[in-house]
Formats: sequence, C-alpha cells, structure tokens
Amino acid sequence: MSDNSLRGRVGAEVETVGIRPIPDEQRTMRPYRMFIVWLMAASSATTPLVGDLLYDYGMTNFVIAALIAWLIALIPAGLFSEMGRQTPLTALVVARRTFGWSGAFGFSALFTVVNLGWFGLNTAVGASILAAITDTSFVLWCIVVGGVQIVLVVFGMKWLERFYRYTTALMIICYGALVVYLALNYELTWPEQQVPMNWGSALTIILSFSILSWTYKLSTVSRFAVPVERTGGSRASYFLSPAAGVMVALIGMGVVGIYSKAATGEWNIALLGQEIEGWGIVAAIGVAVAVVQTNAMNLYPAMIDLLVALNTVRRPWKWEQPIASVLLGVVGITLAVIGILDNAADFLEASGKVIIPFTFIMLVDWIAVQRRKTPSEEFFRAPRGFAERWRLDAVGACAVGVLIGFFGERFLPAFSYEVLPLPVVAGVVAAALFWLFALPRIRAARDNDKEQVGAN
Repeated sequence: MSDNSLRGRVGAEVETVGIRPIPDEQRTMRPYRMFIVWLMAASSATTPLVGDLLYDYGMTNFVIAALIAWLIALIPAGLFSEMGRQTPLTALVVARRTFGWSGAFGFSALFTVVNLGWFGLNTAVGASILAAITDTSFVLWCIVVGGVQIVLVVFGMKWLERFYRYTTALMIICYGALVVYLALNYELTWPEQQVPMNWGSALTIILSFSILSWTYKLSTVSRFAVPVERTGGSRASYFLSPAAGVMVALIGMGVVGIYSKAATGEWNIALLGQEIEGWGIVAAIGVAVAVVQTNAMNLYPAMIDLLVALNTVRRPWKWEQPIASVLLGVVGITLAVIGILDNAADFLEASGKVIIPFTFIMLVDWIAVQRRKTPSEEFFRAPRGFAERWRLDAVGACAVGVLIGFFGERFLPAFSYEVLPLPVVAGVVAAALFWLFALPRIRAARDNDKEQVGAN
C-alpha cells in the first residue's frame, strides 16, 4: 500500500537509486532540460573570475579562446553525454572496466575529495559575497547556502533539474540588473589586449575552469535522459546540449567579469550590490541562486563518487544516498566555515591534471575496447583476479598523462604549452598510449564480433 501521508510523500521523492542503473521510467530528460541543467550548473558566482584571469589578453582573444576551447571539448563532452544514455550509470562505475575495480576505487575516492573541496570553496566564496552585500554573518550564510544545497541533492536529479528550470530566469534577471546598473553608471569600453597572447595558457584556464573539469560528470546527469533505444540511436541534440550549456555560461559570465573589471577594477559584479541603494537584495538573490546551482552539481557528484568507492568494499543499501549527501554537505560547510579549504586551493587545481587523462582514457576504452556494448550488470559483477582489479594498461597510461600535465613544460617543446593546452596534450598522449597497450584486447573484441557475424 502507498503511504499518502506528508512523510510518506516526501520520503517517496527522496532519491535512493544510488549508483544502480536508472530505471527506464525515470529516464525522461530531454536536450533542452540537459542544456538548462549545465547552463545553470556552470553559471557560478565565481565564473566571472575567468574574465579576471584572462583580462590582460583582451575581450576579443578571450572570446576566440573560449570558442576554440568549446571545439576542443565538444567531442569528449558529447561522448560522455551519450555514454549515460547508452548505459544509465555514472562514469566511475563504468571506469571499473577501464581501470579495474581497485583503480576505479582510487579515482572515486580522489574525485569525492575534489568535488567536496569545490563545494566547500564555492560555499565560502558565495557566503562571503552575501555577507558583504547584506552586512551580515559569514557563518550564517555558509549554513543557509550549504543547507539549501544539501536539501536539493537529497531529493536528487529530478528536483535539481526542476530547480534549475525555474530559477534560470531569476538569475538572469538579477545579473541583468547588475549589468544595466554597470552600463548606466560606469564607462564601458571594449578591453584591448595588454600582453602577448599565450594561447596554451588561455585554453588551459578555460578548459580546466569549465568544460573538461565537468566532462566526466556529464553521464551522471545524462543517465536520466531518454535512452538511445527510444530515440533511434544517437542524436546530435543530446550530444551537443551539455557542452553548449557549460560554454554559453562561461562565455557570458566571462564577458561580464571582463567588463566589470574594466569599469570598476573588480571582476565580481555582484559586489555592486553594496552601492545600489535598495537593490542590494537583487544582487544577493542572484549570487545565492548562482552559488546553489553550481554547488549542488559539486555535492551531487561527490556523493555519487563516494558511493562508488563504498560499493567496492560493501553492498549498497537503500538510504545510503541521502545519508551520504547530508554527511558530505555538513563536512563541506564545516570546512568552509573554519577556512581549512583556503589552504587546499592548490591541491584542488592540481587535481584537474588527473581528470583530463582519466577522461580521455575512459573514452578510448568505451569506444574501442568495450565498444559501447557492456551490459549494466557487468559493472557490478565481482572482479575475477588481479587483471579485473587493476587494469595496468589504463592505470599506467593515466600515470604518464598526469606526469606530463605536471612536468611537461620541463621537457616538451614550447609549442605544446604555449600554443596548445598542456592538459589536453597530456590527455591525448595518455589516450594514445592506452590504445597501444590495449591493442590485444581491441583486436580480440573485433575478432569476436566477426565470429558472431559469421555464426549468424
């Protein structure tokens, strides 16, 4: 019997699917909604910072670099988006076949810390902005903003998507009002290039700040999208919409950050709320919505990554997802309040040099080795022997990519980091090395396909 009480109805809305395959009846998200999810997730109160980081290159070069970065990341992002529609699992479950169960456990633990770290840092940044605008307590805003994010994540992707859908216009209106105030009260000029252009550095900042840092998370959302079987195969709209959402947000917010920097000397346009009599609440609402939107998509993957790690050593149970969401959220808020994460920024930045080789190797394995055919249940079958616990070809190739990401400037030609984005170079080298290591398995998969065709 169904429980029609308030407690029963609320409990029924809490997401408890965890890392298991998403049931078909929950796979309803369409391209427009995927675009909105990623547009809002990438529209952080800190996203205009990219305008400050690239300010000296000028507005024109920023826009060109962002468009090039979009093209670079388009295919990896699209493939991960389609991965979730083909097999409704999060990427780190799929990584069990790529890196082995123990390898996937290591990445899951690392990415849990990374996502939780960004959750804490963004909460601290948002709370400090809100405290400055409203002249109230920083700790109070950490608790309020963090608490809202926890509630959203506890109710899961269905309610996150609804929240994004209905707060999109609110955030655009709030930031639009700040842009109008900036245009009416300050002189706006098109910022020109002030230093020699380093395309490698600019592309690395944009890719690491946005699309490639999100890419492996895309299947965590697209597993709720309409399956490929119901759309007659891959569709360009599903392939393109997540990357479009992230990059439209980055370009728009980056342009705002550059204009704000040029006019006021401060990239954070939300701080204008301090000088707008009676309008401070507009800026506060815009910042609060922007922080919650982005940070929910840090806490949600952190929770999923933790569950993947836990499932390696114990069987899942129904309520572990909401419990993990609450516990991780409380830890993140605590770290934001006490300021520990201020000293962890370098670690969090460095983690991006692991994510890109990991992402590229996963794609090669999914397309060339697994050939997009591995059934969902295979990712939960206990590993048999060392080879299924540790895929040394993938782990070794990823290690090489990580070393290139950290130290490539010491031994690679200048072209690879002054013109090209070094993390992408590292990812491509890692993927190519993995492909060479995995050739025997790739050939075996092709031979098996031929035998099956011949038998039929």
